[in-house]
Amino acid sequence: MSYDISLNERISGETIMLPIKHTMIGGTYRADYDEKTNTFSAVAIRDATLNITYNYGHYYYEAAEGDERFYGEEEWCKEEDVHNLGIRGIYGKTGLESIQMLKDLVSRIESKYKKDGEWITTRRSITIFRDKDGVERHPIELLRDKQEYTKEETEIDVNEGPNSDYWTDTAANAIKPLYQLLVFAELRPDGVWDGD
Repeated sequence: MSYDISLNERISGETIMLPIKHTMIGGTYRADYDEKTNTFSAVAIRDATLNITYNYGHYYYEAAEGDERFYGEEEWCKEEDVHNLGIRGIYGKTGLESIQMLKDLVSRIESKYKKDGEWITTRRSITIFRDKDGVERHPIELLRDKQEYTKEETEIDVNEGPNSDYWTDTAANAIKPLYQLLVFAELRPDGVWDGD
């Protein structure tokens, strides 16, 4: 699950084509496959679009909390209900309007998860799934294979700094896409954000 966020032309609604190519990599991205080396490599594109994993969503909601610029109506809610939209708070806004919003998200995440310039370690609850032999497995594998499983709740320490595994939800990993979106907004402040 992920956010598909794009900066679009105001009139046509089409995704903006940037004046320069980029290889901003998110949860999904275009890639070439090399049969000889059996590897994929990112393809440079001009589209002002970025896919961001939902794994980072809790940082965005937390950083947007109490900031009315990030509040709005959700399709699934009653019309009069207004909610914290997290990163979705930029949807419908121009690149120019979003620049300070994105900078504020970055600043708030850093101020909570950095101390004296260093990323802190936090404790969080996780669920571990084990197959009938006690081997830790991903829940999707277990469901796909229709295997019996057990769940174990535990707590782990997580350093909030950069992690080479894109899918790991750390504060630093959550900030990187915000900087990528800032680049789009600064290149095309006239564009309008859309997503999902």
